[in-house]
Amino acid sequence: MQQIFISYSRKDMGFVRKLAGDLEKAGYDVWWDLTDLRGGDDWVRVIPAAIESSQHFIIVLSPNSIESEWVRKEYTQALSLRRKIIPIMLAATGVPFALNTINYVNFTSGEYVDNFNSLLSALGFTGEPPVVAPPADPFAFLPPALRQYAIPIIVGIVILLGLVLISIFRQPATPTPTSVLLPSKTLAATFTLDPDTPTVVPTTSLTVTTISTSTPTLTSTTSPTLTPTPTNQPVDLLRYCVNYPYAYAINVRSGPGSTTFAPLGEPLRVGTCLNFSARNEEGTWLQVAPGQIDPTLAQYEGGWIFRELLGLGSGGPIDLPAVTLTPTPTASDTPTITPTFTRTLTSTPTDTPTLTPTDTPTETPSPTETDTPIPTDTPTP
Repeated sequence: MQQIFISYSRKDMGFVRKLAGDLEKAGYDVWWDLTDLRGGDDWVRVIPAAIESSQHFIIVLSPNSIESEWVRKEYTQALSLRRKIIPIMLAATGVPFALNTINYVNFTSGEYVDNFNSLLSALGFTGEPPVVAPPADPFAFLPPALRQYAIPIIVGIVILLGLVLISIFRQPATPTPTSVLLPSKTLAATFTLDPDTPTVVPTTSLTVTTISTSTPTLTSTTSPTLTPTPTNQPVDLLRYCVNYPYAYAINVRSGPGSTTFAPLGEPLRVGTCLNFSARNEEGTWLQVAPGQIDPTLAQYEGGWIFRELLGLGSGGPIDLPAVTLTPTPTASDTPTITPTFTRTLTSTPTDTPTLTPTDTPTETPSPTETDTPIPTDTPTP
């Protein structure tokens, strides 16, 4: 009886409990920590021993397990022991870097029974699949035609109720004027007073207003294109077979990189042989040649496969032309706002009344007459 080790997050325990029970119906000895760890066991000792004694290692991928430090330690141990690893995608999440070359069984869509049979195929099961029941459906009370739309309908009802409540309790808002601050400059004229004509010169206020306008411009980004650079007159084609004992299918990438480039076509079965026409400069990835003998392999033409997945190891030159990455600018529809400034002169005259002087008479004292004595003759004796 072959043993299977299941690595998972405790938050996904409900799914793992059913999966383990169905695998046991198929005749496998399933090891998962909830049933196989006893009180007082040394986890650091027992779990690595269980991985070592298992022929298969299943990791349940979800946002919960990706963040789990224990799950990371478990699949690292399985990789070091070179166990056959089969990832299961339970909920959409990123695949860990160490596992991104291994094809996973997708449980996020389709029926559970069909996905479980795909898992048995990946395990190499050759007998009659056991009869398994799908997980309990919480929307079984709905008609079959509406069950697949149950969650969107519930979400729509909740949103509709929220909008109704908001419209009932929200007070009518009084619109408030929006003030826009514009930089301005004011030039004020000075005046002088003419002593002969005391008239006040009118003051003119000149305001300079700066208005910002936006002009969208298109920028360009670069995407790499592949340019073959032959060196030392290599051969035109080499034929290799996918030889990776730890997976039943691998991903063919659209470029020489597992994280930068998306998968190309369907997952490629282990044991399939293809013609290769180029390699990257480092010799770590090989490019699938055009015009494959098997027409079903046309979907992989121009794609890239990691050399270690072809059983070539990590060393030794490969006698194929090298391909370099050349960035090619492509237009992007993302507008870039470039502000421009326009000055508008606004003249605001201010009239000041003219002052007219009035004459005020001033009294000047006039000289007054005084009596002067008249001399008289006085006889002298």
